[in-house]
Amino acid sequence: MRSVPANIIVLLLILAFCMASIPSVAQDETSTEPSVPTEIQAWDLPGSGAGPIVVSPADGTIWTFFHQTGNLVALNPADGSVLIDVPLTIRPTAMDFCQYGMGLYLVGEPLDDQIIDQGIVQAIDASTGEVIAEIELEGACNAVYTKDFETVYVACGMQYGYEGTLYKLAVDFGDDDNMTINVEYQTSCGKIPWSIASYDGKIYVTDLELQWTAQPDGTMGPPYGAYVWAYDETTLELLGKSWVGINPSKLAESNVGILVACSGSKQSEGDLIEPAFSVISAPGESDPYFIGTAGAGDIAVSTDGIFAVATLSDWGPPAPGSLMSTIPGSISGYYPNPRRWVFTSDLAVIDLTSDEITATRLEGVAESYMRSVAFSLDGKNIYAMQGEPEKLLVIPVEMLTGNKFR
Repeated sequence: MRSVPANIIVLLLILAFCMASIPSVAQDETSTEPSVPTEIQAWDLPGSGAGPIVVSPADGTIWTFFHQTGNLVALNPADGSVLIDVPLTIRPTAMDFCQYGMGLYLVGEPLDDQIIDQGIVQAIDASTGEVIAEIELEGACNAVYTKDFETVYVACGMQYGYEGTLYKLAVDFGDDDNMTINVEYQTSCGKIPWSIASYDGKIYVTDLELQWTAQPDGTMGPPYGAYVWAYDETTLELLGKSWVGINPSKLAESNVGILVACSGSKQSEGDLIEPAFSVISAPGESDPYFIGTAGAGDIAVSTDGIFAVATLSDWGPPAPGSLMSTIPGSISGYYPNPRRWVFTSDLAVIDLTSDEITATRLEGVAESYMRSVAFSLDGKNIYAMQGEPEKLLVIPVEMLTGNKFR
């Protein structure tokens, strides 16, 4: 038998080794997880004293208003450039797009109203920012929700008034195509209605008035909370009210029901902790959830409805040199265990995909507190309004959730 040359044997061994290595290399490549974005963009804003963030369902433009500089703006979601910047003609409190983005409504009070007992609803042309119709209502306008372009719900009420009012407004167009807004129904609604949302054919409205619980001895005391009122969306018939945490400042519709952000969450003597948010699946029902001792100031649901993001604030020790830290030092025992409200840069991710809702606190997302939050139209980014310095943060969703909700 003829022997095989040594160099041929070496070549065959090398080839065999390379062929054996190919499957393992391919397997390693397919198992490698894609990199998670880690960069947060911070866009400068064309004003100061920013209000809530509202995203157009039609084109994804980012809308907000500014209290101090008195302007209404729309930003390009691609780079934060200013698309619209117009002066406000009212002192605004809230705004909302209808479902398909064809109409934008802004509510607030007259610029010269010192008593704040009158409200104004304005329909805004989303292409120019101009006011195309408006109506005056009794009571300060606190919240607006648009079922569609022709059906608008507005909540009005004052802290020192006797009661709040929920209005159902109808939009009409005359023969000359002039738009008018009229009151179709109205009903009483708590004392300080503050936020509106819709779920399962019902309109839900928060009431910021603090409520106490009856104690066995007949006195009123903790736990504290507030109510969310439920109405038939057609007739405004009261269907029930749900007990939630302190200061229910924001409502958001989700696949599991109405999420209620309770920014008055606190820890007091006796380790009493109020919920950070509650979930209402039907009138009169409410399930509380906790995120440590934090409270949720604003809350937004992802575009696919499977998770939510909430801005957090917490109780903490007094800031060094603050009034609350110096008074107890000079008047011993007069203010036992002084605490102050702390706005943090933390966010919470709320998992809505399972029967057991869970919330994870994400610490140190930015350098200052965030007071408003929303999702981009494509669901890839989270917009958060940062204060001190005031900027609009653009946070990649994957940075917060990784691959959990893919």
